[in-house]
Amino acid sequence: LDITRRRLAAGDARAPEALENGIDNLSGAIQEVRRISRDLRPGVLDDLGLGPALKALCEDFSIRTGIETRFETVVFRNRLDQDAKIALYRIAQEALTNAERHSGASVVSMDIRGHTRGATLRIADDGSGLEAARVSNPRGIGLRNMQERMDQLGGTLRILSSRSGTVIEAQVPLSHLLPPEDTAAPRSRARPSKKASA
Repeated sequence: LDITRRRLAAGDARAPEALENGIDNLSGAIQEVRRISRDLRPGVLDDLGLGPALKALCEDFSIRTGIETRFETVVFRNRLDQDAKIALYRIAQEALTNAERHSGASVVSMDIRGHTRGATLRIADDGSGLEAARVSNPRGIGLRNMQERMDQLGGTLRILSSRSGTVIEAQVPLSHLLPPEDTAAPRSRARPSKKASA
């Protein structure tokens, strides 16, 4: 915008071009600020829980990109702790972003379920796949972030990719699952003794 102002003052015919560039850059900056502010704390996890939050993420992604998105989950009694929920949600976001930007996929599927070893998030697409070098030695910030999140939890991240698509599996260990909530009614308190204390 400053360049535009100077070009206008000088009567430079390139002022409109500079203005268009400024508008585009400003629009991009606004979108990035919105994304960062939204991602700082995914309040949807607190409001809905991980399963519904991932389902909403898939639905939003499908509407925005036109890519068919399928979501499945198996309800399990054990609950993930907050660190694990945030990590898996972030990995899902990153995987969808990669599918949109790089894969050329027409279908993306996401699955989250608990099991005897912990919990696993699986995201698969039918895109063009990743280069072998990127899978074995991830240099992109997205794949690195996924790996770091799993490392911090003591979990594992597997990336399987071929020309027919990519599968990302993030497994959180059992140590990040909370015990099942006690659904039994609380016991009634014992009636106080009729004897008054001195």
